[in-house]
Amino acid sequence: MKNIKKEKVLKVTLAVCISTALLFGVYSLVAYSKAPSTTSVSYETLYVEKGSITHKGFFSNETVYSNGTSLDHYPEKITRFINLAYSYEARPSAGGSYRAVLRTDYYVVSNKKKVYIKNVSRGTWSGDFSGSFSLSVPLNISRFKSDLKKIREGTGLFRASGETYLLVQIREEGREPFTQRIELSRDTSGMLSLSGGEKDYKKVQKHSKTTENRMGFLWSSVAVSTGRKVFPILSAFFAIPPLGFLYSRREKKPEDEMKGLRKFIVEGRPEEKNKSILLESVEDLERVFDLVDKPIVHHIRKGRDVYSLTDGEITYEYMSR
Repeated sequence: MKNIKKEKVLKVTLAVCISTALLFGVYSLVAYSKAPSTTSVSYETLYVEKGSITHKGFFSNETVYSNGTSLDHYPEKITRFINLAYSYEARPSAGGSYRAVLRTDYYVVSNKKKVYIKNVSRGTWSGDFSGSFSLSVPLNISRFKSDLKKIREGTGLFRASGETYLLVQIREEGREPFTQRIELSRDTSGMLSLSGGEKDYKKVQKHSKTTENRMGFLWSSVAVSTGRKVFPILSAFFAIPPLGFLYSRREKKPEDEMKGLRKFIVEGRPEEKNKSILLESVEDLERVFDLVDKPIVHHIRKGRDVYSLTDGEITYEYMSR
């Protein structure tokens, strides 16, 4: 009666362990199918800055273009000067200072590299502002051509060229410096143009928020990261008793009791007319074998292994259990 009760308790215990192990195994799969955390990203525009130009040309010949005309490309030979208007605006407005320099850098190209000969400052503008400011910068094209001619004659470098540009540097309290370079360029066809006249800068701040994800567990919830650590351990813990029970109940291969005599055994059948003596153990068979020094004959009788030793008219037999 007690054994029956123990067996029932064992079965219930094993069933509970298996069920619990499977339950925590399922929770483990759920935990690993979800991300431990979710990160949301938002962007906030702190401020916007913009520098831009407008320009008008004045010509020595007004046959085609009237003075005050704004062009994308100005014919160099008839353009006397270009009136450049620079404006800057920041939103939201803030106080700051600016400095603008109009320069011409003269150079020659040697081995595909620019070698600068002389730098000329043609004008400087500076001041304080709040939110925005504007400048009027005259570009005297006739003066630029005259100065380039002098540089070439004075150096003997008739391939010398010049690059003229307006460099604007702006500083505002609590903000990054704003720099803009507006360059006067000449192409091979003899046309003048202004590049770098539009510049926008937007200062954006990134906000990241990380939220810990949770998963349901029975009537409550746990963090996914916690579930990934705990549930597999619990599943393995409750799986140990059933596995241990199965291991202890596994079919064990019986030990070969004839191991020491196996090399002396032959297949056959002894003479049935001989007197038969039944041996009780393998040890008895081994002692008889030592005495008669003859091979052991193996055959099967009624489904059982029989090992025989014949000494004259006497047969010694051992039947395996």
